[in-house]
Amino acid sequence: SIASEMALLAYDQKPSESVKEQLLEMAWASVHARGGSANVHYLSRYRISAAAAVLFLVSSLGLFFFNQNLETDLETQKELVVQKENTIRILETEVEQKSELLAILEARDVDLILMDGLEVNPNGFGKVVWDKENGQALLQVANMPAVPTAKEYQLWFVINNQPFSAGVFAVNDPERDNFFKIQELNQSASQGAFAITLEPEGGSPQPTGDMYMLGAM
Repeated sequence: SIASEMALLAYDQKPSESVKEQLLEMAWASVHARGGSANVHYLSRYRISAAAAVLFLVSSLGLFFFNQNLETDLETQKELVVQKENTIRILETEVEQKSELLAILEARDVDLILMDGLEVNPNGFGKVVWDKENGQALLQVANMPAVPTAKEYQLWFVINNQPFSAGVFAVNDPERDNFFKIQELNQSASQGAFAITLEPEGGSPQPTGDMYMLGAM
């Protein structure tokens, strides 16, 4: 039959060597093409991951330095606020002291005692504004050295060579006039003197240190 004849014809005709070589080359080309495509795909994913990691690192460093700058700015602002608060407290104290001075000056009967610097402090100057009726006074001193550690100035009211303590104070800024309120000066003497000595911190029962100022009534 025709089918059997065609089968016999196909069986007798073998493919040539050139056809086999072409088929093998096509197969290897297909394999290499697939392998190359996979490598390209893998390389692309690696580059994307590396780029993402670098971007994350840069962003993290940026946030770190931003936070550091922000914390520094906050600390600077806090220091400025503290400085302003200290300045306000100083001004409030000065206003209060001057208001007290005005109140004492407005008293009906006040004594003004001027004090001069002595040998250890020749440029010193001071004054006592004394309201005897209310038993209070205001001390103003200028050109007084800042007190050493563990020391304070002590004001004395001297009557008949007998010193009475009128309080202790410390000068922190020698360039400024310093005001100190004396709340307990219940002396009615019409004669006497005021003196300032340098004493141990807290004051002494009797004068023991150098005398810096003296002023008689």
